[in-house]
Amino acid sequence: MVNVVLKERGRKYVGLPEFARVGEQVLAEMGLEQARGTVTRVPDERTIRYYMAEGLVQTPEEKQGTASVFGYVNLLQLLTVKKLQAEHLPIRKIRELVAGKSEQELETLLGIGSTGKKSRETEAKRYLESLLAPTPVPEAVPPKLAAAAPPPQTDQSQSWQRVEIEPGLELHIRSDYAPPTSARTKSLLEKAIHRLRRLRG
Repeated sequence: MVNVVLKERGRKYVGLPEFARVGEQVLAEMGLEQARGTVTRVPDERTIRYYMAEGLVQTPEEKQGTASVFGYVNLLQLLTVKKLQAEHLPIRKIRELVAGKSEQELETLLGIGSTGKKSRETEAKRYLESLLAPTPVPEAVPPKLAAAAPPPQTDQSQSWQRVEIEPGLELHIRSDYAPPTSARTKSLLEKAIHRLRRLRG
């Protein structure tokens, strides 16, 4: 699937009919299944116009004569919309995920990101693991509170649960992880948001 999409990098499609035809070909090669009857499997010209009106596919600024010139980012937007529809996401949520995204971000949503994506995933995984690791009880804590804290486990057979936050973002939770107290929740959210912003940079 990766090569099918990436081979279109740098190409331009003059006019909506050509863009719709290429979109149809790439989607056919990707083999995305649209299980719901309310969703068109192949986006025709009318459907693409609807996507542009809804802000799912940006309207091209480049023209050749009277025809709009679509580019690679438009194709990525179209493919991402169809992929997310296949995953049963509503138009409102798809718009949030697709609007204003760069080529790289759209490729990541499609699961065809570059090799740099792997290192970002590894970095993100290490960070999340550090967040989910048990917090040692400070020495200054009164003995009664320290006794109530669960001892850190050294068992190597701990299991992990994967929770998908949104397409392309997963949270991994170790079986011995205790949810944060209300005082630590804000700090934890701020760390996660800060880290996610750094990944985009």
